[in-house]
Amino acid sequence: MRIFNYSKILFFKHFEKLIACVAAILIVILLFQSMSMMNVNAKNVSSGNVTQATVSSGKKVGNSKKIVKKKVKSKAKKKSKSKKKLKAKNKKKSKQKSKAKNKKKSKTKSRTKKTTTYKKTGNIVVDRLNSVTLKPDKFLSGKNEKILEKHLDKIVDDDMSNYQKAKTCYDYLINNTYYSYCGWGNAIESVLENGYGTCTEYSYVYMAMMRYLGFNAKTVDGSTAMAAGGYGYHMWTEVKLGGNTYVFDPQVEDDMSYGKINYYRFCKSYSEVPGSYIKQ
Repeated sequence: MRIFNYSKILFFKHFEKLIACVAAILIVILLFQSMSMMNVNAKNVSSGNVTQATVSSGKKVGNSKKIVKKKVKSKAKKKSKSKKKLKAKNKKKSKQKSKAKNKKKSKTKSRTKKTTTYKKTGNIVVDRLNSVTLKPDKFLSGKNEKILEKHLDKIVDDDMSNYQKAKTCYDYLINNTYYSYCGWGNAIESVLENGYGTCTEYSYVYMAMMRYLGFNAKTVDGSTAMAAGGYGYHMWTEVKLGGNTYVFDPQVEDDMSYGKINYYRFCKSYSEVPGSYIKQ
C-alpha cells in the first residue's frame, strides 16, 4: 500500500515532465516527417525539371536538325542557281561565238561572190579596177591565212567597189607599216601583225590581199630608179586588169608620201611611170 501511494506521489510529481518529453518526441517525429516530405517534393521537382530540360533539349536538337536541313536545302538551291547561271553564260558565249563565226563566214562568202558591173565614172584608175570580175584565190593556209583574213575583215566592206577595196588595202599597208629588214621570214605576220618589212614584204602582202579579194595579182623582181640616181634591187606588185598589166607599189609610195598618199604608184601602167622599173 505504501508503495502504491509512493508511486502515485511520484507520478503526479513528474507528470509535467512526462508530458514535456512526449511533446518533444512528437515534435521531433513531425519534424522528421516534414523533412522527408520536403525531400520527396524536391526529388519530384528536380525530376520534373530534368524531364523539362530533356524535353527542351529535345526541342533544341529538333530545331537544330531543322536548321541544318534548311541550310543544306539553301546550299543545294544556291548550287543549282549557280549551275543555271553557268549554263546560261556558256549558252550566251556559244551563241556569240556562233554569231561571230557566221559573220566571218558571211564576209568570206561575200568576198567570193562576183562583183557587180559598175558604171563608168570618167576616172581612169577607178574604171580600170571596177571593170573586172573578182575571182578570189585563197592560196594561203594555217596561221598566215587567219592573219590575212582577220585584217581584211577589219578594213574591207562588202558594199565597197573594186576600186575602194584595192585602195583601202593600199592605204592600210602604207599607214601601218615602216621600212625595216627585221621582217624577213614571214611577210604576212611581219607586216600585218608587227608593222614592218622591206619592199619584198610590202609587195607580197599587198599581192596576197589582192588575190584574196579576187584580183589577178603577182609579185615582180627587178630594179627601180633610186632617188640618188641609178637603179637598185626592188620588188613590187603587178595586177592584170582587162588584159593589161598595172603597177602597184606600196613600199615606194610610202617613201614618196611624207604623210600624204599621192597614189603615184597605184594602178599605173608602165608607160605612165616611164623609166621607173626594169623587170628581171
